[in-house]
Amino acid sequence: MNAIVKTFRGPDPRSTLDAVRSALGDEAIILQTREVGGFFGRKQIEITASGASEAPAATKERSIDLEAEVSALRRIVDQLRTEVRSGKAEPRNTAPRAANPTSPAVVAVTRLLVDRGGEPAVVDELVRDAQRTAAGNSERDLAASLREGLRRRLTAALPPWNGEGRCVMALVGPPGVGKTTTIAKIAARALLESKLKVALITVDTYRIGASEHIGRYGEIMGVPTHLARDQAGLRAAMDACAGAQLVLIDTAGRSDPAALDAQAQLLKAAPEAEQHMVLSAATGGRELRAVIRRFKSRGVSRLILTKLDEADGPASLLSVAAELTCPVSCVTNGQRVPDDLHAATSPLLVELVLGKGD
Repeated sequence: MNAIVKTFRGPDPRSTLDAVRSALGDEAIILQTREVGGFFGRKQIEITASGASEAPAATKERSIDLEAEVSALRRIVDQLRTEVRSGKAEPRNTAPRAANPTSPAVVAVTRLLVDRGGEPAVVDELVRDAQRTAAGNSERDLAASLREGLRRRLTAALPPWNGEGRCVMALVGPPGVGKTTTIAKIAARALLESKLKVALITVDTYRIGASEHIGRYGEIMGVPTHLARDQAGLRAAMDACAGAQLVLIDTAGRSDPAALDAQAQLLKAAPEAEQHMVLSAATGGRELRAVIRRFKSRGVSRLILTKLDEADGPASLLSVAAELTCPVSCVTNGQRVPDDLHAATSPLLVELVLGKGD
């Protein structure tokens, strides 16, 4: 009788083996296994198997022998390891693949994080770490371990308006994330709550009307505002702000490497300035990673998350923590000045990822 050779695909080894046995019976011979798919699609396990004939209906319905299943799974794992060592395996997928994909707790937690905007690869790593440190196998145990892992990853810094010593900060970031509005919120909070002496500087000579924009904020709040076009201008502005307890520097929203290099060079004229990178929480994880890679080598030491009110998946900030280990100084969730500005805390950041009551 001629052997039948067929190829089967499934999301994991177990389900793919089930398909093999259903079609070819328990005596099927595994000829080849590999991971297929990739990049924008979920990886799958592909098994090519040979059987003497199609399995009869009774065989398809027969329960799977546990020892045979374990043996087959081991063969698949061994072959995949061999292919990885030899360089023949396809690139690893970024889709979540937990250590025990059948665990209801793992499935539930992974689905929650991905549904809330977490990048699958980042979620996978986070859940695996939580599994290793969890007290037990229940969803409650895994969630507790996950929260502790998030607290370690998502750290908070003192808000810039706390009034503990002189603070000079430059807000940097891509266009459209709300840097100028955030500066107005921080300045207003420092004036109203901490009674600080505040000064504003803008080095944004790129956008039409940028200096008038921040100048209008300064006029409304009654704080001095300075425009710096180059390093000499920035040094002069810093000298003029020597008596201020909080100096806020607004920068242009640029993303191209040449402009970022020029901006970093300009900010060297204010060496005491901390660079707070402003990121929109409404941005996807992959895009956030791209932004961070462009900025992180240029002196960023703090993060500010904006537009939380517009974020459908705020768990994308996990990608920020995976790419850049900087504390978050404050967050914003609207346009109101200064009402929609809040100090960052570890519980707040964890809540952004998991949601209230999760």
